Amino acid sequence: MRISAAAAALLTLAVPNATAWTAAPRLNSAASTVHHRSSSVSIRSPSLLHSTTVKDAAVEEVAAAADTGAREFGVVNTNKLSQLYDLVVIGGGPAGVAGAIKGAQMGRRVLLIDKPKFDAGVLPNGIDLFFGGPTGLFSKALRDLAKSTNVGALRAQDMESDVIWKQITNGIVKLAMRNSEGQCRNLARYGIDYLQGSAQLLGEDDPINKAAEKKFEDQMDSPEDGLRSVKVTKTGVLDNYVGFVDGAEVTVTGTKVLVCTGSKSTRLPGIPFEQSHRIFDSDTVNLLGYFPRSVTISGLGIIGIEFANIFNALGIEDVTILVRGDIETSTKKLGMDMDVANELMRLLKESGVKVLEGTSVSEFSYVPPPGADDEYIEMTLNDGSTMKTDLFFAATGRYPVGKHEETGLESAGVNVADRGMIDIDKKTLATSSKNVHAAGDVIGAPALASTSMEQAQRAVAAMFSEETDDDVAVDANHDDPLSIGVWTIPEMGYYGLTKEQAEKEGYSVVEGTARFDQCLRGRVFAPDGLLKLVVDEKEGTVLGCHLIGKEAAEMVHYGMALVKAGTSIFDILQTVYTVVIMGGAFYSERSERLEI
Repeated sequence: MRISAAAAALLTLAVPNATAWTAAPRLNSAASTVHHRSSSVSIRSPSLLHSTTVKDAAVEEVAAAADTGAREFGVVNTNKLSQLYDLVVIGGGPAGVAGAIKGAQMGRRVLLIDKPKFDAGVLPNGIDLFFGGPTGLFSKALRDLAKSTNVGALRAQDMESDVIWKQITNGIVKLAMRNSEGQCRNLARYGIDYLQGSAQLLGEDDPINKAAEKKFEDQMDSPEDGLRSVKVTKTGVLDNYVGFVDGAEVTVTGTKVLVCTGSKSTRLPGIPFEQSHRIFDSDTVNLLGYFPRSVTISGLGIIGIEFANIFNALGIEDVTILVRGDIETSTKKLGMDMDVANELMRLLKESGVKVLEGTSVSEFSYVPPPGADDEYIEMTLNDGSTMKTDLFFAATGRYPVGKHEETGLESAGVNVADRGMIDIDKKTLATSSKNVHAAGDVIGAPALASTSMEQAQRAVAAMFSEETDDDVAVDANHDDPLSIGVWTIPEMGYYGLTKEQAEKEGYSVVEGTARFDQCLRGRVFAPDGLLKLVVDEKEGTVLGCHLIGKEAAEMVHYGMALVKAGTSIFDILQTVYTVVIMGGAFYSERSERLEI
């Protein structure tokens, strides 16, 4: 019995936690690999300074011992799969999980199907480390480790980079496992079946779907309502006679289907992504297995900004962001206030991050082969100059996964735009295909975990709610403004209008700003921060809230409440805030000139 090197590298963390599930090992043999500096597999315990190496033979012995388990996590009994479900959810990200739970809360029988993003992320007990987590789970975990790991101190103890990185990735795995196990417990708590596998939606007129309609006609309220069938391949099932069957193919049927297939990294031409040991995107960076000496990031979107800040916080001195256009245009596209954006750029540059405007890579002249760890990627820039880097990260956006032959959406009657975005009714999130709804990144912007969850809940509520039902999800506005959190160090958060946006909408506005050091907690603990409120000059109501600094992604929700409630700036000035809180900045904001 053999398991992949990536799975082996995660096993020491998985085994102590596997007792929560009686599971047989899932031994994936696909080519997904963690990109290490060395080809040897060295497995160390989570202990930061006292690592223990476990040999491959010991790993296989543990895996073999677990092979006698009664079931594997992420599989479902064939008897259950042969019955009619009320809701079949395709996709196990935040949207899929939220939609499945909403269906169960409404008393419906639910099946969630999810294809693991990477085989390397599926542990021997069947737990998928990426299940139920947002796309940015890796970056958020890495950010947390960057804040709590003193890389300089570890280097001062002569600890090698690969050992330090292994300690960091051990921490990431633990955080990811905590999330995936928690999501699995939530599904189990609601009686939701969870099946790992590749799902393909079948058309209404597909012979298999027609056969299912005949099979379940006695369970349908009306034959005109119809059903939808989904073929699941590359899955594992539990059969009452032969036990666990891997690599199986099954067909499941539901009265409704919710598509939450998410998004993938946009891969621009000219970037050699096949050199995956040195060239990464926002998906494959999750498999980064070495501590880079230098990092070059293409793109000034939220993902690029977050990773630049995080790599810098890990002590990597040479971090460069390449911006094809200019900083102002790039940040305005994200809806940022320019004062907040300028503060972010100031903090980035002061920390040593280089931001090169009007710059892109015209050619990758040399990418070192695997094993050439001392060599660097060599690039030619658009101005003719050359540049070297240890790691290149293309943070050039993401695209919805609607145009994917494996899911069969278009052939099943779902209208999909050229870039892969599914067309939906904004009220119900219904697609053009009967009994099929969609939510999350696959329907396009804003493509945030928070909005994706809300969309999935709204879609399921629309599926099963009666006219007399009182469900707030049904009444939500698809185009409501959103609060944005950017997980840099320090964080950013913003909600509502900037001054420029407000003036375009016809408001006459004034702005009030306060630095965090104008309140006691900020002055003592986090002086680098800025709060700005955009206020209607005529009515005094708050139209926008923009922050950068410690706890900004939390504080923005108070700003959101002020904007949504139409709160007057005078009400804020008459509110007494507890002294030792960051929220005191809202009161301190009065100290800057704000004349109404």
